[in-house]
Amino acid sequence: MKRDFLFSVQLGRMCINIISKIEGDTMKKFLLLLLTAAVLHGCSSSSAPAEQPTETQPPAANEPATPAPTQPQEPAPAPEAGQEDPEPTSDMTYGNDIFQKVTVTKTGEDTFEVKGQARVFEGVVNYVVEDGHNELAEGSFTTSAGAPEWGDFTYTLKVKKAEPNSTLLLILFEKSAKDGSRRMELIIPLPEK
Repeated sequence: MKRDFLFSVQLGRMCINIISKIEGDTMKKFLLLLLTAAVLHGCSSSSAPAEQPTETQPPAANEPATPAPTQPQEPAPAPEAGQEDPEPTSDMTYGNDIFQKVTVTKTGEDTFEVKGQARVFEGVVNYVVEDGHNELAEGSFTTSAGAPEWGDFTYTLKVKKAEPNSTLLLILFEKSAKDGSRRMELIIPLPEK
């Protein structure tokens, strides 16, 4: 590296000698620009091989506040023939990096049961229910354990539609301990039946 720097200094001195002998402002400006580029290139080049970037997992606090895509994990198992299921079941199971095995079942006119597991700070799950235009309900509940463990939860949610033809969306998320922003949103459409 020291050798590259000395070369750049010598190259600079030669260019200055050439520039001082040239007449004409345009040519002097061009050579001065060329000299600057050569010096910068010489200072930035290195004979050491470039290091390969290593993959690291960012800490949980630095994860982006953008929502992760909502992915159904697996359909719930159907009851066997001849058996009656006393409780209605949900067809879909939802999850992302901090929520898993989340199901929502409609248990009454404006009542839903939300079950699943979460790996959230201090075991606190936050939620918002919206219809695409308005937030109709918001709150939080706790799981059986805080992160890094998976905590189980069952929560009964009561929310009434503002418009009869609207679709309600349940958004589960964790609030950032750093700035209170929503992290790792899981968006679940609430069942109609």
